Amino acid sequence: MDKTIIKRNGSIVPFDKLKIAKAIEKAFLSVDNAIDQEAVEYGDRIANNIEENWKPGLTVENVQDMVETQLMSGHRKDVAQAYIRYRYEHALAREKYSELIDAVQEKLEASNVQNQNANLDEHSFGGRMGEMGSAVATTYALDYIMSPKAKYNHQNNRIYTHDLNSYAVGMSNCLTLPLDDLFANGFNTRQTDIRAPKSVSTAFQLLAVTFQTQSLCQFGGVASGHIDWTMVPYVRMSFYKHYKDGIKYIDTFASIPEFDINRSIEDNVYKRHSKAYQYALDMTTKEVHQSVEGAYHNLKKLGRLNSNVKNLAA
Repeated sequence: MDKTIIKRNGSIVPFDKLKIAKAIEKAFLSVDNAIDQEAVEYGDRIANNIEENWKPGLTVENVQDMVETQLMSGHRKDVAQAYIRYRYEHALAREKYSELIDAVQEKLEASNVQNQNANLDEHSFGGRMGEMGSAVATTYALDYIMSPKAKYNHQNNRIYTHDLNSYAVGMSNCLTLPLDDLFANGFNTRQTDIRAPKSVSTAFQLLAVTFQTQSLCQFGGVASGHIDWTMVPYVRMSFYKHYKDGIKYIDTFASIPEFDINRSIEDNVYKRHSKAYQYALDMTTKEVHQSVEGAYHNLKKLGRLNSNVKNLAA
């Protein structure tokens, strides 16, 4: 009768005593930092003994139990302990792997849909793939990134680690963009440098760019606290451009005041030329409405619509 052994997954494979001898030699190696003649003889002796005592229905766990027993009966108790420790660590690894595969399967099959994120349909293709990736990233963060203390506290509900599935990446999460500084000084999208805007229409275009760019390189929400106030300097820039056009075509011989970013468009220095002023006011109002509408649609497509933009669009 051919000697066989039953693996953990239920499959039946030929009995291979060489694997037993090699496992024992590895235990010696972990203790002595070498595989000498004693290690080889130990491995061969125990492997031969187990082969002689083979019987139908023998499992991998049965074989490992027999190896432990024979190692413990010998004089190399330290090697026996190394073998037991190795077996235990691998059992933990198999258990963790099994848990991970179960979690992945649950997400891919959408067998326990909870739709915890209102922006994500866990039944959809993208939702299933995203949730599967989330399960893997969460396991990776717990097992390889977090300290044992932090992991224990999280798993035992002593602390709650927000967005654990993004913990390993280390990127920012849920932030308010400093639009005043970004627009005043320009910024870099990693593909190109963006210069400071010189009109309200350009500023609103860049508003969409900043939201889109940041959303692609972080997890969580992107917001702005005061888009209306942020846009004030660029409204003034657009107004001044239209005012100069008004002077050029309406009040041809009128003098044009120097531009001052701190000057309100309602300043009397502009109102001295009423026709040019009204023209600039009308054109600026039109430009603002068109710019806000464009930003509204761009951000709506992105799914990141700030309430301030809604109010401006209204």
